[in-house]
Amino acid sequence: MAMELEGTPAFDSAWGRTFRGFGTTVGVWATNPTIVDRLEGMLRLWVDRVEAVASRFREDSDISRANAAAGSPVAVSRELLRAVDAACRMADATLGLCDPTVGNAVIGAGYDRSFELVEAAGPGPRQPPRPGGAWRRVVVDHGTATLTVPEGCRRGLGGSAQGWAVDSFLARLRLGILYANPDLGVCVSAGGDLAVAGRPPGAGWTVTVQERLDGDDPDAEDLLLTRGAMATSGATARRWGSGVSAGHHVVDPRTGTPGRSCWRLVTVFSSSCLVADTAATAAWLLAEDAPHWLAEQGLAARLVHEGGRAVYVGDVDRWVRPEAQA
Repeated sequence: MAMELEGTPAFDSAWGRTFRGFGTTVGVWATNPTIVDRLEGMLRLWVDRVEAVASRFREDSDISRANAAAGSPVAVSRELLRAVDAACRMADATLGLCDPTVGNAVIGAGYDRSFELVEAAGPGPRQPPRPGGAWRRVVVDHGTATLTVPEGCRRGLGGSAQGWAVDSFLARLRLGILYANPDLGVCVSAGGDLAVAGRPPGAGWTVTVQERLDGDDPDAEDLLLTRGAMATSGATARRWGSGVSAGHHVVDPRTGTPGRSCWRLVTVFSSSCLVADTAATAAWLLAEDAPHWLAEQGLAARLVHEGGRAVYVGDVDRWVRPEAQA
């Protein structure tokens, strides 16, 4: 999966910065160039903070310490408690399809280090599948600021942490910079988890949804995001191996193995980046049942079939419209 956002000369100008974070590309754009440096600095600090508490690739992170002491309460930061709460709510909402306790299954599929290292040196050794379902036994105690990971499990917040981080960052901006500058428009993206706030540039933010960033994607589509958030899920990126040894990062908690789907990409639109992210992953795993499930949830989505056909669900026009029709 790849998503590309760009300020487009056809609309009011937008300026932005991108950098590496969460193992992917993180970026912030604004309609006022004088504020971009400040926004970038704020976002870098926030990403560093989230990674310090929630990255499973850092031995000193709060989540790694809680995993190491599975079965016992561990003092952690308030930020991690809020992120874990959000992840467990999404597990409930998706009936376990976005289960934050499948960390061992992800590692067992070969994703045992950051993807850059997996891509360079190959995946870790394959292990027997470990289905999920333990999120209901996670104990978040806000009174004592402790987290208890179920014994035998390993938490890995995955994409939900990115969606939560984007939402949390924009919430801060709404109470500060955006409140003081009502004409300002801001867009924040973390690996395709993307949300906007304030006044957009022209008719909207131009977002290209595509599998490849080299421009060679016949199914790419330019959309104008006018409000809210969008997130795209699929298994076309973060893949390793081939044939029977092929793997990817989207683990199906029902089986504990990398999932399979009839969709190449699923993009969901919502007022919350967290909801869009987890719903996109759940819909991808639901395969043929995804359109019905998304409609039941009242969510709008764009699903690209393996054959290249795009299917739309819900009121997509409420959130975006094709650039060609702008």
